[in-house]
Amino acid sequence: MSIRSAKPDTQADIEVRSCLTADPPRSFMMTAGAGSGKTTSLIKGIASSIKIHGEKLKNQRQKIACITYTEVAAKEIWADVDNNPLVHISTIHSFLWTLARPFQSDIKAWVKERITEIETEIQNKQKNYGPRTKEQTKINDDKYLEHLHKQSIDVTYIKSFRYGTGSDYGRGVLGHDDVLKIGCYLIMNRRLFRILIARQFPIIFVDESQDTAPNIVEALKAIEQQPETRVCLGFFGDPMQKIYANGIGSITAIDKWTAISKHENFRCSTKVLRLANAIRRDGDGLKQIAGKRQSFSEPPEGSAHLFIFSSRINKEACLVQTRKWMAEQTNDELWLSGENDQERVKILVIVHQMAAKRLGFGELYSALNSEAPTAFKDGFLDGTAWPISPCLNFLIPLSIAHRKGRQFEVMRLLRKHSSLLGRDNLETSKVADVLTTLGQLASTITQAINGESNETVGDLLRMAYYKGGVLFDNKLRPYLISESAPISHCSQNNPDTQQDDDIEKEAASMKAFLECPAKQLLSYYDYISEHSPFRTQQGIKGTEFERVLVLLDDDDGRHSQFSYEKYFGIKDLSKTDLNNQNSGKETTTERTRRLFYVSCTRALRDLAVVFFTNDAELAREKILELDLFEEEAIHILPATPELI
Repeated sequence: MSIRSAKPDTQADIEVRSCLTADPPRSFMMTAGAGSGKTTSLIKGIASSIKIHGEKLKNQRQKIACITYTEVAAKEIWADVDNNPLVHISTIHSFLWTLARPFQSDIKAWVKERITEIETEIQNKQKNYGPRTKEQTKINDDKYLEHLHKQSIDVTYIKSFRYGTGSDYGRGVLGHDDVLKIGCYLIMNRRLFRILIARQFPIIFVDESQDTAPNIVEALKAIEQQPETRVCLGFFGDPMQKIYANGIGSITAIDKWTAISKHENFRCSTKVLRLANAIRRDGDGLKQIAGKRQSFSEPPEGSAHLFIFSSRINKEACLVQTRKWMAEQTNDELWLSGENDQERVKILVIVHQMAAKRLGFGELYSALNSEAPTAFKDGFLDGTAWPISPCLNFLIPLSIAHRKGRQFEVMRLLRKHSSLLGRDNLETSKVADVLTTLGQLASTITQAINGESNETVGDLLRMAYYKGGVLFDNKLRPYLISESAPISHCSQNNPDTQQDDDIEKEAASMKAFLECPAKQLLSYYDYISEHSPFRTQQGIKGTEFERVLVLLDDDDGRHSQFSYEKYFGIKDLSKTDLNNQNSGKETTTERTRRLFYVSCTRALRDLAVVFFTNDAELAREKILELDLFEEEAIHILPATPELI
């Protein structure tokens, strides 16, 4: 085990160990705020499980399951547990697929039912066509029904399904979303499946539980409640750090579960921690205290300042002025721009036009943000939107590996994504010809992404699809097959189906996206991969930096899911906000509060928050009423000539 497992116990760690030593072990939920060492508690929980139950697990050929949110997190935890064979660590997708894969007949039955379900949805939609329904919509729906009919026939001849990048039922490929659905279906509808999981994994820990989908949580609860077996569930998370819309946030406990709170904060300076508690005060009320550090040193006092500027002045100049002010007040020249700027100050933003243009992906930003569907905007912030995902998962990594001469990595990516290297194709094709084709494809993609040619994003995706046999998601593939409007796939992604205007918005956004210069992909990749001083507020959970500048700008962000002016009380809540509030649904204010909390708690020592608004004095008054920042820490800097 790593050094994390040897760290002194907190009260929360003691309570986890108490749950694990109980007979039978008790399930629990740990709520751990930012900087609390949640992952450390998880590692210590795994270590305790091995110490208490290791011999029994070994004798019965059982393991401890640890489910993570990302592959990166899985690798980190693997390193922390020294690849112990008693521990199984994976993402929820990999976990469920590993278990579901042997149930091929059940999977085939589910796929057939799913196709029928989608067909029924479209047919019901057709029955309700109105006078305003566009002719193209009708054509698209007809095409999609034909497509589904063909898939239903093809599925009959599929011998086994596999887990791939995107679903293609006719080829026996299941994407991420379908793997989750199938896993949950088997758990909830197959008693034998629940028993097999429970017997194989009597202890199941879930990392970042607030981002786990509700149906996954319910499925895990069903396993825990299986009467024939004993399973201990352990959830490690923080509802205040829930950023993704499909996450459950808070988990409702089952009778006899133990609720554990971890109050320590080992990361933030005193001033930043004060702000964090003030933000959280109107959320779930968890109040953090400065944790005792192994060095026995007290946390630094640090600083947390708010700078309010008019939206009508030069915003980049405002950032320069803010950094200069912070450098002078903290006596820290690293606040100033210079070499390795990304290592000096981390600027956290909701992806906005200023950063996009400055860093060289303005057109890409506009395509997936300006008039794009909300799902595109959300996923653009962290790279999960289905249009951009294949670029980040295949095109860009392939170009980087090829440019650096890493042929093993190139082949790994091609084996993972290209059907040309599948067994069926290699049985009927010459291997040398296939490798030549894929080699040429890799060269073309690399040249385009590095700005050595003029291909668009659409050009590369179509090349990968037609020449490289890359299996893209069902949602993307129709846009690559035809230059005209794609067949409607909306009902497959949204049971309620999209309206015509939503379909048109998606189609317009996709057209603009596919026409973007391919070279902008690398700039965007650098942006979300910490290779620039800018980071997205949505993509920094789990990270920490000495100096943090949080940029709040509703106008430039143009993101309907978040509004700092509403959160600060400067702008009235909309009718939709009020309706959501009255019906107990999540509101814009709640989402923004969580995002603000995550952003501010990245700062180890000094924090500067820059807020652009139309009325600086009103903003100052409203923010003072909220008692977030200390009064002397709120600044309206004078407008110098360079700011105007």
